[in-house]
Amino acid sequence: MKRGMYLSLVKPGAEEAFERFVAASGPERRRALEGAGVVTFSAFRHDRVVCVYFETTAGRAAFEWEPAAGEWLESWPGVAGARLAVPMIDIFHDGDPVDISSWRGDRQVEKRAGALARLKPDMFASYVFYHFQLQEETPESFNKTYTIGTHESFIFSYCEHPGVVSDIKPKGLLDTSNTPADWHEVMGPHFDRWENAAEGQELWVPMKSLFEF
Repeated sequence: MKRGMYLSLVKPGAEEAFERFVAASGPERRRALEGAGVVTFSAFRHDRVVCVYFETTAGRAAFEWEPAAGEWLESWPGVAGARLAVPMIDIFHDGDPVDISSWRGDRQVEKRAGALARLKPDMFASYVFYHFQLQEETPESFNKTYTIGTHESFIFSYCEHPGVVSDIKPKGLLDTSNTPADWHEVMGPHFDRWENAAEGQELWVPMKSLFEF
């Protein structure tokens, strides 16, 4: 199995129109995605930022919105040409799927959650360092579905509830024990805080679910 995370940007003032498009084209999109090997898919929005998470049994985790979405989404340049969605780099995952039976099995998903944050550019390397250390020192320590992707200063987290870990703990790449005990205090300075955010959402703001299966 492979996981993919993508980021898109809605044109100014087109947020509600894009949401209507996503809802109306949902059944056709699901058929196309499942036909390509996608087993679960979620799209979220905060303000103009749209983030996608999916898992696939295909050999490559790639995603692009339907061409019609170009009416509401910004076009991003790339070496292979313009696109409506750009891949996010995996910078943390609590668990790593091997196959669909061991990863999902008969596990019931009550909620799929996406959240968005922004890193200070000069703190990016530090954030990745601490998260790789945590990932490899204590894999599957709290919720194996929790993962974080990044593009530019944005970081997007995805997880499923209830959280679950395996009975048999996998072994990471590090035999050290350097992850700081005061994790949240150490992480705080890495973030560019959201202005006028609700209490408790100054760092990570919950994203609205647009489409999922």
